[in-house]
Amino acid sequence: MSVNHASPTSSHARLRDRLREETAQGILDAAEAVFSEDGLSAGMERIAERAGVAVGTLYNHFQDRKALVGALSCLRREALIARLDAAAAGAAGLEFAEQLRAFLGALAEHGRTHGRLLAALVQAGEGPARARPQGALLDAFLARADALVERGIAAGALRPERRALLATALVGLARAGMVRAIEGALGWDELVDGVAELFLRGAGR
Repeated sequence: MSVNHASPTSSHARLRDRLREETAQGILDAAEAVFSEDGLSAGMERIAERAGVAVGTLYNHFQDRKALVGALSCLRREALIARLDAAAAGAAGLEFAEQLRAFLGALAEHGRTHGRLLAALVQAGEGPARARPQGALLDAFLARADALVERGIAAGALRPERRALLATALVGLARAGMVRAIEGALGWDELVDGVAELFLRGAGR
């Protein structure tokens, strides 16, 4: 019986890759903290210092500030979509109003967790403040809203006449509420309550 052992070279490569991933994650976490405090114009040197790495190491991972902001935004978008999926799974089988609140609650939880970064993005005209969010996020967001609307219609909780507009309307209300909450004009719980009430009044039976 033969036993396969990983070669020292492959073990070292895996260790190197893991350390690289951990370093990149540390830089991204530091970038979120610094951008949240100083805005998106914060110095790369400050981010490197917060991450505990040399500036050259930071640039080995991210070509420039734009690349760093893009990677951080992508990572947080993925986290938001994961929250929405987890909320949908957790609310499966509940009445539609509770599924709607779970959907909006996932947005609110994301806002509470990353609100200061989102505020920096809004101030720069990015993130939820963009007239048209990045395609991947908008498509993923609309797909989940669309699936929620389908469940609402199937359950008899939503009127089917305006089917083509409902998911877009829900996403529009949610985005507007998020911007207001990020700006401090609305509490995150108010976002959940207010958007749910407005959507159900307009689309519910």
